[in-house]
Amino acid sequence: MMRRLERAFLLAAALSVAVPSAADDLLARLNADPEAQRAALALGRAAFDAWCLRHERLAIPDDLPPILSERSGAFVSATVGDAPRCCMGSLYPTRATLAAEIVAAAIAAAGMDARFAPIEAGELAGLRLIVSVVAAPEPVADPMTLKPGREGVAVRGERRWGVSLPGETAHQRLMIEWARIRADVREGEVAHYYRVRGVRFLEEHADE
Repeated sequence: MMRRLERAFLLAAALSVAVPSAADDLLARLNADPEAQRAALALGRAAFDAWCLRHERLAIPDDLPPILSERSGAFVSATVGDAPRCCMGSLYPTRATLAAEIVAAAIAAAGMDARFAPIEAGELAGLRLIVSVVAAPEPVADPMTLKPGREGVAVRGERRWGVSLPGETAHQRLMIEWARIRADVREGEVAHYYRVRGVRFLEEHADE
């Protein structure tokens, strides 16, 4: 479908997802649909590369699996080895379709993550792309009840939100600490915690 996308095969299947309500039905269906997983990951990579190489906003292809025309929050991340290089997205759907959400997240990750310099063309071959699709966050009284690896956490602080996505770390305290740092929650400030359920799709490592 797009250049370099033959590399965009899944190294790992989507995370195993508990489905407590109809709100997570999309995640469960994505979890069981390898074709949609490959298409979501390929779309994220194509949009990411198009922005880095040509500063071009990718047009949504017409031949995507129907599930990508539904709506959900999504994030696009890239890593160098095990180190994060960028990550942007939304906990809630902000676009008309999941496909559009993935494209928007990929563009934002490539050039608008304020924590990092914009991605340069020479970096692309060494980056591993990750597409995460998330359900709307659910309030929790105690973040220590969350299951790291399978669930993520969102923190709403006084200034902004911070998120540790499902699968980002298997260590509970680290998951919570990262989200608090990203939310700029300082000692003594009030923070509100939310469970984040999701599935994630990963490219092969660049050297594999």
